[in-house]
Amino acid sequence: MGTFFNRYYFLKTTPRFAAGWFFVLVFFLSSLSVSLAFYNISSATTADDQKNSLRQQMDDIQKQIDAYRANISDLQQQGNTLKREISLLDSKMKAAQLEIQRTTLSIKQTETGISDKNAALSEGEQKMGRERQMLAKYVQAVYEADQQGTLEMILSNAKLSDIFDSVSSLQNIQEGIQESMAAIRQSKVSLENDKQILEDRREELNQLKVLQEIQRRAVVVQQSERKDLLTQTKGQESNYQDLLKRAKAGAESIRKNLYLLEGVGLAMTLEKAYQYAKQASNLTGIRPAFLLAVLKNESSWGEKVGTGTWRRDMHKRDQAAFIQICESLNLDPDKTPVSRKPAYGWGGAMGPAQFLPSVWLAYADQVSNLTGHRPADPWDIEDAFVAASLKLTQAGAGSQNRDAEWKSAQIYFAGKRWNNPTYYFYGDQVMEMADVIQGQLDIIAK
Repeated sequence: MGTFFNRYYFLKTTPRFAAGWFFVLVFFLSSLSVSLAFYNISSATTADDQKNSLRQQMDDIQKQIDAYRANISDLQQQGNTLKREISLLDSKMKAAQLEIQRTTLSIKQTETGISDKNAALSEGEQKMGRERQMLAKYVQAVYEADQQGTLEMILSNAKLSDIFDSVSSLQNIQEGIQESMAAIRQSKVSLENDKQILEDRREELNQLKVLQEIQRRAVVVQQSERKDLLTQTKGQESNYQDLLKRAKAGAESIRKNLYLLEGVGLAMTLEKAYQYAKQASNLTGIRPAFLLAVLKNESSWGEKVGTGTWRRDMHKRDQAAFIQICESLNLDPDKTPVSRKPAYGWGGAMGPAQFLPSVWLAYADQVSNLTGHRPADPWDIEDAFVAASLKLTQAGAGSQNRDAEWKSAQIYFAGKRWNNPTYYFYGDQVMEMADVIQGQLDIIAK
């Protein structure tokens, strides 16, 4: 009692001193709130600055890539000389190296997006958890009220106003139940949307890593081509022109050139591959050289594509479709090869055209209508070529216009993200390969 009296007396007799402490306390709490707010703003600003910096770097690199692409286009219009060929290879290598840098930044950007979305999912799940706890308390209160009964509630309250308070409280609880249920439903919808966005970003990340591997291999090939060209010509224009003449004269050797789909271990002569592509062209309107380029590009980057198993390497969403396909073809799923899962993403693609099971089912009936094979078989060369050509012509390749073909190759690889500059390298590479194959087909067609 003395302690309380002493404190009271002290505060009463020294009002200025007490007021001073009061304002110090208020200032401290205000400062703390401001500091926390500043920290949150500062953290957000730092994160935004990092994202903006990343975007700026990507934009700067893209400008350099666009400049090289324009230079490559100009060089391709020039006469076929050794100097032009070396310059072309140099520009392609520099552009590809910049593409790798840009893809690396895109990967970082996507990883940041995945991290942000994971944080949003965690926060959403915590919010839903709190709403569920609140709902449980409301339900418990209703249960207890039901157990008490109306008569007991009236008898347990001395005043009429207390009875009305109890009824009002029960109504508030019921309203709270409705509000919590609505909040939970909304949270569930938001969480499902966030999960889908997260899954899309993870798929984009896997796709970027695939593209990065394609780009790295392209640089190695271009370096090898440059070295071989200089070795064969010894840097002399006359030697280069002789090399071109011999290449054009060797129609028979070109016919026997190996057309290899590395990932699935499928090899045939270029002439034989052209026959399959020509058949697909007659059925769908696609340009044979373009189809051959897409299929070769798709299989060439894959590592041990035909050595996976559906149980280990295939995403669960495709497994039911895979079983359905195998049953329709009387195949043992455990003995039927699919693409192996890489260090990122999923495998499970089938046959020469490397279709995922769920995608194959979307085209199977159309393939059967064109080839007469019922059921369509993704491991059959003819069916695979036709399926790939259907998918490409659906994206516009049937016009055989260069821009339309480039766009369809982009869609074949990147889907709805086809117009993202990060993926332009893929379409460029397909069209470059199509030009090479078209040149070879023109020679053997004579």
